[in-house]
Amino acid sequence: MTAARKPAIIMGMEHPKIIIKYNRFLDPIFIGYIQAQPQWKDWTPPQKETVFQNIEMYRTEWKKYEQKIIVGMYQCTGLQFQQNIVDVHIVSGNPRPFSNPIVLKSTYSLDVFIDTLTHELIHRLFSNNDSVFPVKFLGDQFPNEEKLTKSHIFLFAVLQYIYLEVLKDPKRLAESQQRSATSKHHEYARAWEIVIKEGYQKLIGSMREEIKNAHS
Repeated sequence: MTAARKPAIIMGMEHPKIIIKYNRFLDPIFIGYIQAQPQWKDWTPPQKETVFQNIEMYRTEWKKYEQKIIVGMYQCTGLQFQQNIVDVHIVSGNPRPFSNPIVLKSTYSLDVFIDTLTHELIHRLFSNNDSVFPVKFLGDQFPNEEKLTKSHIFLFAVLQYIYLEVLKDPKRLAESQQRSATSKHHEYARAWEIVIKEGYQKLIGSMREEIKNAHS
C-alpha cells in the first residue's frame, strides 16, 4: 500500500495537496453522456492537445491563488480539510461541475476555472466536516427554501468573503453572481439573494457559532 502523502503546510496550517489532472477513464464517459443528450447533439469535444494545454494553464493559474484561497477558507470557517489529497479531475466536457469527486470541464477561462474550483473546494471542506456543519441550522432558518438553495447559502457567504476580503476583487464577486443569475438552476440566484439580504459577515458569524457549539 502506498503511504499517504503528507499535507502541505501553509501559514502554520495543514492543507491537502490539490492535484489538477486529466482523467482518461472519466473523459469518454462524460463525452458519451453529453453527446447522448438531444440538446447537446451538436457538441464536439475539444482536441486532446487543447485539453492538456488548458490543464497546464489551470495548474499555473491555481498556484497563484492557492495559498490565499485555502488560508481564507480556513480563517473564514474555522474548518480544515480532513484529507491529504484532493484530486481535481479534468474532462473534455461536463454539463455541471461537482465536488465529490471534483470533476471540471476543460474549457473554462482561467478566471472562471479558479472561481469554480474554489466553489467546489468549499463544498468539499464542508463535507469533510459534516459532523459539525450546521445543516439543521439552515433548515431551521430557511425552512421554505429548496435544498440546493440551502446548500449554497453558507458557501456563497464564504465565496463573498474570499472575493472581497482575501482576493480584494469585487469584480469576481459581480461576475460570479451574474453567472448564478443566468444559470438554469434558479436556486443559485436565490441563494445569492439570501446572502445579500442577510449579509455575508452575519451568515459567517452564525455558521462559526453553530460549528463551535457542535464541537462543545
